[in-house]
Amino acid sequence: MLKTSLPARVRRFFLALLLLMTSFGAWAQCSGTVQTIPITLPSSVSVPRDLPAGAMLTDWISSPSNSALWSCTAYGVVAGSVEMIGSLSTPSGTTISWGGKTYTVWNTNLSGVGIAIAFSSYLEFGGCGFGWGGWGSATSSWGFGWGCSNANGVSPIGGRAMVALVKTSNTATLGGTISGATVLKTAPYYNGVKTALADSFVITPVTVVPMSCTTPNVNVPMGTFKTTDFPTVGSLSPGAAAPVNIQLVNCPAGTADPNSQGGQIHSVQYSITPSAGTVATNVAALSGSPSATGVGIQLFDPSGAVLPLSTPQTVSGYDGTVGGNYTIPLTARYYRTGTVTAGPANTTMTVTLSYQ
Repeated sequence: MLKTSLPARVRRFFLALLLLMTSFGAWAQCSGTVQTIPITLPSSVSVPRDLPAGAMLTDWISSPSNSALWSCTAYGVVAGSVEMIGSLSTPSGTTISWGGKTYTVWNTNLSGVGIAIAFSSYLEFGGCGFGWGGWGSATSSWGFGWGCSNANGVSPIGGRAMVALVKTSNTATLGGTISGATVLKTAPYYNGVKTALADSFVITPVTVVPMSCTTPNVNVPMGTFKTTDFPTVGSLSPGAAAPVNIQLVNCPAGTADPNSQGGQIHSVQYSITPSAGTVATNVAALSGSPSATGVGIQLFDPSGAVLPLSTPQTVSGYDGTVGGNYTIPLTARYYRTGTVTAGPANTTMTVTLSYQ
C-alpha cells in the first residue's frame, strides 16, 4: 500500500474546513424591523338591523401584501413563520366558511359583532420555493404558519392578513364603534424557535350603523255598525273596508357590499300580532272594557285575501338601493264570531318589522 503523508499545516487546514462545514450545515438567522401593519376598515359599515347570526357584515378586507417583512438565512433547518391572534382573543362561538376552510369569529368590544381573521405567509428558500401560501386561521397561541422543512439559502419571509366583520348574536342590538386593535401577530422562526421579530396587524376603528325605517303609529277608524249588520257567524261589516296604511318612512338607501349582507336593506318583512289574541283563525279579539261581543277584526292584503296574523309577510316593491317611503296597504273589517252585543269594538295590534 502506498502511503502519502501531508504536511501538518495542510492537515490542519482540512480539519478546520471540515469543522466549518459541520457547523454551517445547521445554521440560521433572521433580520428585520418590528412593524405595525394597518388593516384599513371603512370608517362606518351600514347593516340591516335584523340580520341573523353568522351573517357577514363586510367582505374580507386585506392588509398590504408584504413579501419581505424579514430576511432569513438558513441551512439545513426548518424555517418559516408562525402566527397568533392579537388582543381580540375570545372566541364568539360563531364560525364562517370561506375558500373551503372554517374560520373562528372572535369577539370585538362591540356586542353582537365579531371578527374573522385569516393570514397568509410568503417564503422562497432554495429547495422549497413556495411563494405565497394559502390562507389559514390563526389560534390564540403561536402556531405553525408556512415553513420549509429543509431551508437552505437566503429568503425573504412575508405575511399578510385579512379580516371580515360578522354578526354573532340574534338578540344583540347592533350599533356602536369597534375600537382599533391588534388582530394578528406574526414572526419568523427556525428550528422550532420563534424569533423576537414579531410584527402586528392592527385594524382601524369602524362604526357599525344599523339600517331601519321609521314606522309611525296607525289609528284606524272602523266606523259604526248595528248588530243586525251581522246576520250570521262569518258575516263581515258592510260597506267599504277601513284602510290600514302602515307607513315605512325615511328608509335608508344603500349600496350592497359584495360578498356580504351589509351595505343596504335587501328586504323588509312585517308581521301583525293582535295584542288581545284571536277569537277565530286570523280574527283579532277585541280589547277594553266595556266592549261589544261576538265580533273581532279581520285584516286583508291588497288583493283582498285574508292576511295571516302573526305570520311574516314581505313588503312588496321595497328597493334598498333607493330607500325612501313605502306603504303597506291593508284593509280591515269586523267579523262576526258569535252572538253580537252592542258596545265599543276596539283593539290594538303590534306590527313587527324585520330588516335583512
